Amino acid sequence: MPMNHTSVRSKHDYLPTPKSLSSVLVATLLWGCGLPDIEPREPEEPPEVEITRFPLHELFTGSNCGPCLDADEKLLDVLYDNPGEYTLISHQIGSDPYISGEGVARRMYYLPEDAGSYSIPYLHVDGVNELHPHLANEELGYLQEEFDLFQAQPSSMRLEVSHTLSGQTLSISTTLQASVDYPSEELRLRVAIVEKLTTLNVGSNGQTEFHQVMKKMVPDEHGTELPPLLEGEELSFDFSYTFQGEYDPETGIHSQVNHELAHTVEEFEDLAVVVFVQDDATWRVHQSAQSD
Repeated sequence: MPMNHTSVRSKHDYLPTPKSLSSVLVATLLWGCGLPDIEPREPEEPPEVEITRFPLHELFTGSNCGPCLDADEKLLDVLYDNPGEYTLISHQIGSDPYISGEGVARRMYYLPEDAGSYSIPYLHVDGVNELHPHLANEELGYLQEEFDLFQAQPSSMRLEVSHTLSGQTLSISTTLQASVDYPSEELRLRVAIVEKLTTLNVGSNGQTEFHQVMKKMVPDEHGTELPPLLEGEELSFDFSYTFQGEYDPETGIHSQVNHELAHTVEEFEDLAVVVFVQDDATWRVHQSAQSD
């Protein structure tokens, strides 16, 4: 696919500075007033809530896109040095055999409403942090320093997900807990079924294997609406999705998989589920998680 990259501004700066908290202790000493001595009390410290952020990496790539080879390799070099500390969804689009309408819709989600086309490769981390994973940093690509900055952003949400497999049906359970208020009315819980390794979508760019390939979003790319969340609130959700029919080896840009009739799963035992909570008003992803 021809590579014509156009820089796209996100709705917010890449790494907004978190609000700082400060406390001021004023002690008043009274002398000679006939009052008992007043001992200043130490302020009570709020309980510390340590929640690890698992940065969501949405990679938009394709097996027939020349620059995608180096871009994918540079990204994976960093991610594989941080096992268990991130989530990754690879949307194979362009003219990749595994292109899907849901994957294209996720790419267009991050573009202006009047955009008529898109470019790949491209990467969004937690929604609001965007970069070209091949050309960024004077063609050094994605760097460990950037990963560290993204992961260091405070998170106030716990998110867990698990799944079971029976035949071609995945049963998915996820729980989220907010440790602060999230007043937005545009929160969404998005669920992506991914295949950890695929090899049957080889194209012309030299890649022979692909990782965390998105197979289906449940129920679709729009996800599930969430209410504004209150501090301490916990919500649980159960989803089920059944892949229909047989593997379709003839899929492509002009013959995308019809999920009502077929699928593109190579090994069902190699499926996993990535979930994330995103604010559609800002693109910000508050937390993500992946099932084993």
